[in-house]
Amino acid sequence: MLERILIIMVILVAGTTILVWKSQKKKKALLLVQKESQKITDEAFTAAIQQVSMIGFEKPIKLHSEFVSNIWGSKVTAFEYSIEIPQIETQDLTKIKKELTERLQIYANEKHLVAYDGHPIFAVSDIWIFAGVLHVDVSHITNAETWLYVEDVARSDRTK
Repeated sequence: MLERILIIMVILVAGTTILVWKSQKKKKALLLVQKESQKITDEAFTAAIQQVSMIGFEKPIKLHSEFVSNIWGSKVTAFEYSIEIPQIETQDLTKIKKELTERLQIYANEKHLVAYDGHPIFAVSDIWIFAGVLHVDVSHITNAETWLYVEDVARSDRTK
């Protein structure tokens, strides 16, 4: 009887260890995908935002983003940028979003980035200004989860 209990315990411990290992391996792979997507998006956004006519930078800049996926889910490849630009007003956001979207598409075409399932490669999924800081969420559409995120945010678009 004791022998059976020990065998069952060994099997349970081994099974749990395997499940934890697989889960960690999956998380690590997902993080690698997110980091690569973030790098691509950071480069595209940095290039595109400097070409938006309403936003003037005196010298070239390098921007870094924060993950939006912490809130929306781990497979979402969307990133938030915060830039101090006190001269921007709320009524400017629609024009900035449109021009930034165009610039991101031009960048994607120049770099030959591959679209996911016929969707645009990048989407300015959200844009707002608060206390002189321009906040822009850019989605790198690499999977269905990100596209669903873009659609969800579009339903509550602040610039419409």
